[in-house]
Amino acid sequence: YNERTYPNFCKLLARLGVETQLSSMSFSVRDDAADIEYKGDNLNALFAQRSNLLRWGHYRMLLEILRFYRQSRRLLAEPAEKLTMGSYLRQQRYSTEFIERHLIPMGAAIWSADPEQFYDFPAVYFVRFCHNHGMLNILNRPQWRVIRGGSVQYVRKMTLPFRSKIRTSTPVSVIRRHEDSVEIITDRFGSEHFDHVIIATHSDQALRMLADPTRAESDVLGTMRYQRNDVSLHHDTSRLPKRRKAWSSWNYHIPKQRQSSAVVTYNMNELQSLRTERTYCVTLNSTDCIDPNQCIRDLRYDHPVYTTASVVSQRRHAEISGKNRTHYCGAYWGYGFHEDGVNSALAVCKHFGKEL
Repeated sequence: YNERTYPNFCKLLARLGVETQLSSMSFSVRDDAADIEYKGDNLNALFAQRSNLLRWGHYRMLLEILRFYRQSRRLLAEPAEKLTMGSYLRQQRYSTEFIERHLIPMGAAIWSADPEQFYDFPAVYFVRFCHNHGMLNILNRPQWRVIRGGSVQYVRKMTLPFRSKIRTSTPVSVIRRHEDSVEIITDRFGSEHFDHVIIATHSDQALRMLADPTRAESDVLGTMRYQRNDVSLHHDTSRLPKRRKAWSSWNYHIPKQRQSSAVVTYNMNELQSLRTERTYCVTLNSTDCIDPNQCIRDLRYDHPVYTTASVVSQRRHAEISGKNRTHYCGAYWGYGFHEDGVNSALAVCKHFGKEL
């Protein structure tokens, strides 16, 4: 997170007294088929692979990065809400090098998205996110920070006052709304009735739990899809760029055999300033390529898929939240990050006369 674009999240951390520290948000791309890799940190890193000095396509990509930073801002002045990234890039005649070795890797890495689906991403939505986060600037970018000890630290502090009331390993099978209550059904506790229900799950999970979704709930939640990403925590540094000068916090990998999911390796030593003998990596969607002897744990995460339809549905939050004794919050109501989760929660809190 950063202090410029995460004001409510920062306010929450300050209130909880959570310790934070500076972080590096450097980014690299490795394209195995073309045998090209670079790091977008500085001029030396852009040419960490010295043969890039002789590649005209690499220079063209760099020039078009500058053009995109300058040109894309016009979308914010005259937003075309239905314009997709694919249409915009074709209209502006951006090169394959820029699209496949910079923009798609950046977008797919940010949202852990299918590289091909990035063409369907709402152009204004993407540009607005980049602009708000200072990503369209060469200079004056925000300083990123991480929570010391990981996000579990603020979760522990936030839940401390009511930890004894939290029921873990108790999945909800059905939510049924009545005129004077909300019925929650679980295997462990059977049927229970409450005054209100706040659903802080993924949108698709929320829709599945509702016994009687309204047409608006089906329309809104149904357009906000999620996709699976397989994640591995490991020590296998072969998932990072071949040249150590190109090692970054975020490392996007384009394998020779293209696949329908983003392959990204996060260098946790860079991201969280770890001082350890071995490098800790977190890799998305490349489990089979990781040395099993260096694998620590395999996990699964689901990330929201952003489309023109899902962005339109985000604006309909008030249409379904606070109705039928039911309230919705989650980062999927925004860009999918901490600030978005907090903002959606504050919208629910406002209904009950509470604020941060």
